[in-house]
Amino acid sequence: MRRTLVSAVAAAAVTASLFAATPAQAAEVDIKGSGSSFAGNFLIDCASRYTAKTGNKVSYTATSSGKGRASFAAGTDDFAGSDSLYGATEAAPGAYTTIPVIGGPVALVFNVAGVNNLRLDAATASKIFDGTITKWNDPAIAKLNPKATLPDKNFVVVYRSSNSGTTQNVQNYFQETVGGAWPAANQAWVGVKTGSGQATSADLVAKVKGTSGGIGYADLSDVGVKLGKVTLKNAKGEWVKPSVAAASKMLSKQKIASDGSIDINFTKKIAGAYQLSIATYLMIPTAGDKAPAAKAFAKYAIEKCSKKPAKGFAGFTGANYKTALKKAS
Repeated sequence: MRRTLVSAVAAAAVTASLFAATPAQAAEVDIKGSGSSFAGNFLIDCASRYTAKTGNKVSYTATSSGKGRASFAAGTDDFAGSDSLYGATEAAPGAYTTIPVIGGPVALVFNVAGVNNLRLDAATASKIFDGTITKWNDPAIAKLNPKATLPDKNFVVVYRSSNSGTTQNVQNYFQETVGGAWPAANQAWVGVKTGSGQATSADLVAKVKGTSGGIGYADLSDVGVKLGKVTLKNAKGEWVKPSVAAASKMLSKQKIASDGSIDINFTKKIAGAYQLSIATYLMIPTAGDKAPAAKAFAKYAIEKCSKKPAKGFAGFTGANYKTALKKAS
């Protein structure tokens, strides 16, 4: 009896020691990242959920896509969130991969007394943001909004001051749909600067909120305050408000390339789509002691967080979901 009891205690002790060792063996190193403020709310929420679920600490700071990529390349951060890829002349890490993790709409937000709903097509929006149209009651805007009472007031265009992936996507949208002087693959704002430049999407939203006649662009998730959101005319000729469902329709018809990038076709005709929808990438190391932890977080972001994302974001579906998950696995 005593031998049996001793054996049981010994076995229990061995089992306990194995279980005690498991968390230490499974634990990843702590990692931190920064970048995209467009996806800031999604990535901050996802990092918190991942840490709570696994015990492995991940932190994220919303700065801008350009700053995030620079910090990752310099080794200051362990990964980057970005709405655009590394440029041809931009310093990049030696060994990394690009994984698309989430998408969403870019809302054109505005603040002017007496106007709650505003319809714009790409051409008219482009003229507002390049400074060709300067007044809220311009005939081109009045034609699209016959029931609106438009004031004789100047537009105050608020833009992103830092190298911004959101800016690059907005300018790509105008370049593809309108053309003219709008550049492709340029993260620095080249439009009119009647308002001030803001470091992050949240800062831009706050500035438009506090500026009479203000207009700007930001992720839908950051538009928590009461602001007008432009209804855009899509390539099918439909008037569509920025929403998760409409962004999902747009992004579902794009394709993730083998390198993880998505070359969004802003002119594609898709029923019910919100045309100005973009994607955010995680750029993670493929070598070094931080690589396994960054890869595990990227997989969790797609597999778990994108299925129940923070408000205002659209997870990938169908073939794009499978491709993104494969890139992170």
